[in-house]
Amino acid sequence: MKVAVIQPLLPHYSIAFFNRVVELHPEVELVVLADIETSESLNQYRPQDCRFIVRHLPSLKRKGLIFRPGLLHRLRQEKADIVVYNANPREVSQLWAMVVSRLKGQRFTAWGMFHRIGGPRLVSNVYYRLVGRLASKCLTYTRTGASNLVSLGVPKQRIGVVGTAIDERIPFAERAARTPEELAEFRRAHDLDDRHVVLQVVRLSRLKRPELLVQAAEILLRQRQDLLFVLIGNGEMRQELEDMVAARGIQHAFRFLGAIYDEAVLSRWYMSADVFVVPTCIGLSAHHAMSYGVPVVTDDSLDSQASEFDIIADGLNALTYREGDVQSLADAITSLTTDAALRATLAINALRTIELRHNVLNKALNFFNSNTP
Repeated sequence: MKVAVIQPLLPHYSIAFFNRVVELHPEVELVVLADIETSESLNQYRPQDCRFIVRHLPSLKRKGLIFRPGLLHRLRQEKADIVVYNANPREVSQLWAMVVSRLKGQRFTAWGMFHRIGGPRLVSNVYYRLVGRLASKCLTYTRTGASNLVSLGVPKQRIGVVGTAIDERIPFAERAARTPEELAEFRRAHDLDDRHVVLQVVRLSRLKRPELLVQAAEILLRQRQDLLFVLIGNGEMRQELEDMVAARGIQHAFRFLGAIYDEAVLSRWYMSADVFVVPTCIGLSAHHAMSYGVPVVTDDSLDSQASEFDIIADGLNALTYREGDVQSLADAITSLTTDAALRATLAINALRTIELRHNVLNKALNFFNSNTP
């Protein structure tokens, strides 16, 4: 059986996922069509990392829309038994290809988030409703997207939930490799002894609202001086955030480390952290933190959270605070940095969340089982 999957590009987590699908089903010829020549930072394609076939599918962006010249020609060449389209409302070429496939009586799958961060809009809902009628099967990242499709009239039997995941085997291996002596030395070298580390590893974009963490830190640092806020990542807000910290006179409690991609380095920071905070729209970094057994704090927003929020269980593996409420965020951080028993319980459950459910194995199984009769 030949399966062709259309992707925007190939980040590390997608490569790990498709490799896992092939490991589980070596009899399947998996072909991924993606723009592997784009200069976007998430394009991390290297031929030697892929155990599946990759074909370059160029993309063009015009006024917020995405076009893929030659898509239909490429699909005719591939002659795949199953085609999995990327259900992105901005993908004009793929929507047209779905219409053509349906007119030809061909069955295909649409795979995507199927809900919009920031709340539904008419355009996105019309798109999701249309794709739901065209596709033989709609695969969503989480139950949020599935529920949205049901509300738009898509039959439940045509909807499958795949889940979200990173290749947790990488952080698991790094966690196992770190010794207590090594971590103690790391803490001494970075002046972390007797300090509670509040960690954030994320792109510093407005979508994530990192300024809320600075505001919460200002509240907390009026009461105590044993907190250290470590921000790993770059983005358009980095200088603005550094200026905010300086204006409040709290530079001593902040470290801006920039982007770090070396897992061995990241592991030491995760394993030295008491709490992991992304104020809103948490993504795969939730999986990353939980793979190291670090409790997560994020908000309870009903429309600003991404699909990965599905793995968050307030009071079980994470704490959620009231959306936009800086004092509530500060209180959540206080709870996890003062209550060792709570922190230990959430840490264990965070790790179990990844080990038992939200992992790349289950995602690969869900994807394959949803695409086969």
